[in-house]
Amino acid sequence: MQNRRIGIAPWGVAALVLCSSSTVWAQVKLEYKFPEGRKLVYKTTSATHQILTIMGNPIETESKETIITSRTVGKKRSDASLPIEEKFESLTVDLSLPGGISVAYDSKEANGKIDHPELAFLSDAYKVISQIAYTVVLDDQKKVKAVEGTEKLLEKADKLNEMVKSSIRSRLEASKLRQQFEQTHGNLPDVLVRRGEPWERSETVDIGSGQTLTFRRKYEYLGPEKRGDATVDKIAVTTTDVSYAMDANAPSPLKVTKSDLKVEEGDGEILFDRNGGFVVSSKGKTRIKGTMTFSAGGQELPPSDLDLTIDMSMELVEPAQ
Repeated sequence: MQNRRIGIAPWGVAALVLCSSSTVWAQVKLEYKFPEGRKLVYKTTSATHQILTIMGNPIETESKETIITSRTVGKKRSDASLPIEEKFESLTVDLSLPGGISVAYDSKEANGKIDHPELAFLSDAYKVISQIAYTVVLDDQKKVKAVEGTEKLLEKADKLNEMVKSSIRSRLEASKLRQQFEQTHGNLPDVLVRRGEPWERSETVDIGSGQTLTFRRKYEYLGPEKRGDATVDKIAVTTTDVSYAMDANAPSPLKVTKSDLKVEEGDGEILFDRNGGFVVSSKGKTRIKGTMTFSAGGQELPPSDLDLTIDMSMELVEPAQ
């Protein structure tokens, strides 16, 4: 009887090892897909908290933006290109500015106005943003061929207050929208991935007024996960580095001559529908600290301290159609 047990045990161990190996070494393909006629609606919330200390004086600002966007895949054209309509459905903004100034805007309200008289011009800027609609055209290799429909957006931006016109207009240029689409859909690896195998990407965020933040992010596939009746693939995201840049022609009276920023916190995750080829949800929190050196009127100021936290989340609010 004892010999039988000893003889049977190795088969059980072998089966267990084989089963474990198939799980550990299984490779999957993560890729975005654009089936004709599909519509995805997302809710994106972005909250920022910034303390900029200039010459010993802390300047604190907070903001929260909630945007509902839709992405609708059209029918293939005669040249095999595929149009994808990107549209802002609604926008709400809450700002807390130095001096106890608060700003609130909701595009769903009839007037959508801002009560503070000195900042009333922002309502026109937010109105333009809430009406953003354009079409990204992909070629037969799923590469961006063109961005259409930006002309009317730029005409609206040209009518805005000078304080916000350049900032808004730069984000609506076809080249920027193309870069944004390519970056959003370029975070997945081109090769098959295994659980625990990381890949990295650099991603640039336009923060307005000729300013950008470029992040270095590490992605790691964590495997499938059950969410309700569906199975999604979970991807961990870690922000490791950040750099700041300012256009020499930026309209700001303060120019940044030097910056030394570090990522204090940078964790997030993506839930991806592998079969459908789309993001189900994503979230991430990044805290940046460091120094920035400004100049005003050609005079360089002492280094200023920056403490910036960005908390973002995105979720699919309607089932994929």
